[in-house]
This record gives sequence, structure tokens and C-alpha cells, in this order.
Amino acid sequence: MKRWLIILLAAGFCIAAMLRWRELKDFGSQIFYEYGEADAPDGELFDRMAEAERSQGNPLPDMAAWTVEENVEVENRSLGRVQKADRMLVWGDRELAVKRGLAAGNYGYPSDPRACVISRGLAMELFGSYAVVGMEVRCQGTDYLVRGVTQDDRRMVIVPASGSSDRFPYVLLDYGADRGAKSGADQLLYRYDAGSARYRVDGEICLAVAGFFAFLPVWAALGRSLFEYFVREKRLLRRLAAVSAAAVAAAACIRILGAEETRFPPDLIPSRWSDFSFWGQRWREIAPALRFAGENGRVLWMTLLRERTTAGILCGTVGGLTVICNRSDGGIVRKTLLTLRDKMSKVGGRSKSG
Repeated sequence: MKRWLIILLAAGFCIAAMLRWRELKDFGSQIFYEYGEADAPDGELFDRMAEAERSQGNPLPDMAAWTVEENVEVENRSLGRVQKADRMLVWGDRELAVKRGLAAGNYGYPSDPRACVISRGLAMELFGSYAVVGMEVRCQGTDYLVRGVTQDDRRMVIVPASGSSDRFPYVLLDYGADRGAKSGADQLLYRYDAGSARYRVDGEICLAVAGFFAFLPVWAALGRSLFEYFVREKRLLRRLAAVSAAAVAAAACIRILGAEETRFPPDLIPSRWSDFSFWGQRWREIAPALRFAGENGRVLWMTLLRERTTAGILCGTVGGLTVICNRSDGGIVRKTLLTLRDKMSKVGGRSKSG
């Protein structure tokens, strides 16, 4: 009974880790940049970039740039209600920037200067309902039509960029299925004098880490079973057969990771694995971004990335430790296979005797 409880517990943690890994799949094609307020690129730069790349026939990734201003007054003029809310000013793809599901409506067209999206919390405060698509609100002297309502209980209004002088410290690029082109993201921004970002976070790194930990309980079970089999089995051919079977199972896990577009980012792979200076340089580049990911709560993209990656690592680690540290005799996989073999033998014996 104890063995089956351990198996179920490890399987539960493994499944939870895999679910977190699957939730990060879209992040693998995205790169996030954070600029300081003084160095943030403005709307004119992004307009120029979009026009120039389009005229040259170069496909642009889905892009969003935004800034957040806290405690801005938003007014429902028809009812005379005013509430303070966070104002999110977005250039480009609002859905990509906001990263929130919708309770009603849609995000509107990026080219519509009067379209806005408000949170469910703000809708309830201003209108007493979140069925407010088509209603009008005023924010900082501009009237907007509500096109959608996000599933967020905080008070927030999302409006399109209104001028080329607006500055955007947060930039997110999404290359979708064309992940190979993601290596050119830095050059794209540099080409139009976007400057150097303080932090650069590649979602593919977190996706790869979460994918490894999602299969950690499986690899732990294979490793433990193989080790304990070697302790008991001294014949070379059977050892080789066991190693081959374990290698096939491990390769199947890696194949699944590859099929789900989970890979180690190419720019983190050195020409020589013994090049320790390369690893040191890469760590110095990544460490500030990791600290930023852990500290910044204003960017939902970063919050979701951090929470899902951390949850995946914890679930995978606990599942792996559950497999490795249980004190039952024999590996879980080996004991399970032996139990199934014994049951099959009994069934076969009964059929013969009958």
C-alpha cells in the first residue's frame, strides 16, 4: 500500500510540474526588455521601426510597449462616478502587454485611438456591473469607449498610446512559431537606437528549466531503478539491456520536450563546454534579470513567468525527491514491474488450470 501511495504522490507532483511547464509554452517565443524611465524609447521610435520594416518587406514580431501610471482618475460621466485606477498606456498589441483574460468584449484594434479596456474591478466601481462594453469613460481629459473588460479585480484602465512623445520602459516581443528569428531581437531594437535595456529576460530559458524539472521524477525513477538493478544483477548482458531500456525512456522524454518546442536557448550554448569564462559571462548577464524577475510585481508577464517557473521547479523537485528518498526496498519502477509480472503470471496460471 505504501508503495502505491508513493507512486501516486510522485505522479501527482510530476503532473503538476508538467502543467506549469505547459503554461509557459507561449513564453518561450517571447523576450522582455525593461528600460529605465530616462532611457525608455518613445512612441516615435516604434512608429518609425514599424514603418521602415514594413516598407522593406521584413516581417515584424508581435510587439507591445507600455508604461504604467498609478492613481489616475477615471470618470463615468453619465453616473458622475470617479475612481482612482492604474493607467496602462500601450503601443502595439494590447493583449500581449496586458496578459489577462477577458470577462467581456475584446481588446479592440490597435489603430483605434478611442478604444480602451478596463478591469472588472474598475467596471464594478464605476458602473456596478462588468457588462459595460460600448460604455464611455473619461481618463485624463480623453473620452474612451470600453471595448473589453479584463478578469482582474484591481482597478485598471488600458488605453492606446496617444502621442509619439510617450515613453515606454517595458517592451515585449513575441516571435510566435518563428523562434529562430528571436536571436535578432537585440539587433532590431539597436538598429533603431532603442538604447540598452537594463534587464533582458528570455522566456525560453524559463521554459527549458521548467521542462527539465517536469520530467525530473521520471528520470529519478529510472536512475534509482537502474542503480538498484545493478546492485542485484551482475550479468553484463542484462545490465546492458537495462541501460538501453533506460536510455530509450530518457530519450523519449527529451523527444517530448522537443516536440513541445522546449529547447535550451542557442545563445547560451558555448562552442566548447569546457569554456568556463563563457558560463561566467552568461551568468553575470542573467543574474540581474533573475533578480528583476523576483522583485518586480508591476509587470504581469514577469509575475506569471516567475510564479509558473517557480511552481514547476518545486513540484518537479519534490516529485523527484519523493522517488529517490523513499525507504521501500527496490526502485518504484522495478517493484511496479515485478508486481505486474507476478499478477500476469497468476492470471496465466489460473487460465491453464481452468
